Amino acid sequence: MAEELVGKARLSGYLIHVTSEDADFDVDIPTHKVEKGIDLSDHVERKPVVVKLSGLLIRPTNERVETLVNKLKSFEYKGQLLTYEGRRIYKNMLMHGLSIKASSKVMNGYNFSCTLTEVRIAQSSFVDPKVKAVTAPSKEAGRKQTTNKKQSPIYHVVKKGDTYGSLGQRYGTKWQDIQKWNGYDPKKIPLGAKLRVV
Repeated sequence: MAEELVGKARLSGYLIHVTSEDADFDVDIPTHKVEKGIDLSDHVERKPVVVKLSGLLIRPTNERVETLVNKLKSFEYKGQLLTYEGRRIYKNMLMHGLSIKASSKVMNGYNFSCTLTEVRIAQSSFVDPKVKAVTAPSKEAGRKQTTNKKQSPIYHVVKKGDTYGSLGQRYGTKWQDIQKWNGYDPKKIPLGAKLRVV
């Protein structure tokens, strides 16, 4: 029985015995058609963390085991956000794929497996004008987003080696927008042409 109690963990405060905790940290790496010499992939997008658990649901009596199983089922059916505390701590997780299996080797309990998937919660972009709070920019922030204010166009005189892609990177503009504004074929941008870049 001592071996069965290895790997004590908690799922929103409920004691479970985990023998395997597999976590996946993955990202999407989008690729798109670009001009020669420009990166095919210019950013990554983090996917939710997925944790696969397996282990034992055991209690001193069958009644308490059934109470635990029913609680875990209710977490899954209601879509309740959970905190898992095992080898690592994961917050804002949803449980799915709960499976239990009776075994003659486990008295007053079941072998179990389930998957926890992270729910990422967006922060509101609304800022109350009455509150003048100063916040530091997030370290995980992506590219600077442009505001809705009317901005005067900015122009660039084409030099040797300039491409829509290189100008887009320099001025923080999508190269597709620069091409749309100016209408030149990407392979035939004339030297000395005045291009709108913002």
